[in-house]
Amino acid sequence: MSERYQPLEIRPLLQSRVMEIDWDDGHRSSLSFTLLRVECPCAECKGHTPDQARVIEGKEDVTLMDIQPVGNYAVQLHFSDGHGTGIYTWEYLRRLDEQQRA
Repeated sequence: MSERYQPLEIRPLLQSRVMEIDWDDGHRSSLSFTLLRVECPCAECKGHTPDQARVIEGKEDVTLMDIQPVGNYAVQLHFSDGHGTGIYTWEYLRRLDEQQRA
């Protein structure tokens, strides 16, 4: 992704179980809590190399409990299953949205 997008607003919608992101280019992402948990970018989930990546299953009922900013480039998401080590950069969140639309 060549452009650097910045979020204007991030909203966790607890009833619909999605996190909406309004971007500075006018785009709106809608990422399910399940997708965010299954695609957690942390080393525990993705490994340090592609062959170490784990398949995360059984997270259909996971809820987003907290969103913490990480500098000006990312957020750390904390889920109801106790997992909270993933750092989701703006680029990664935008890529997840593009992948789910494809």
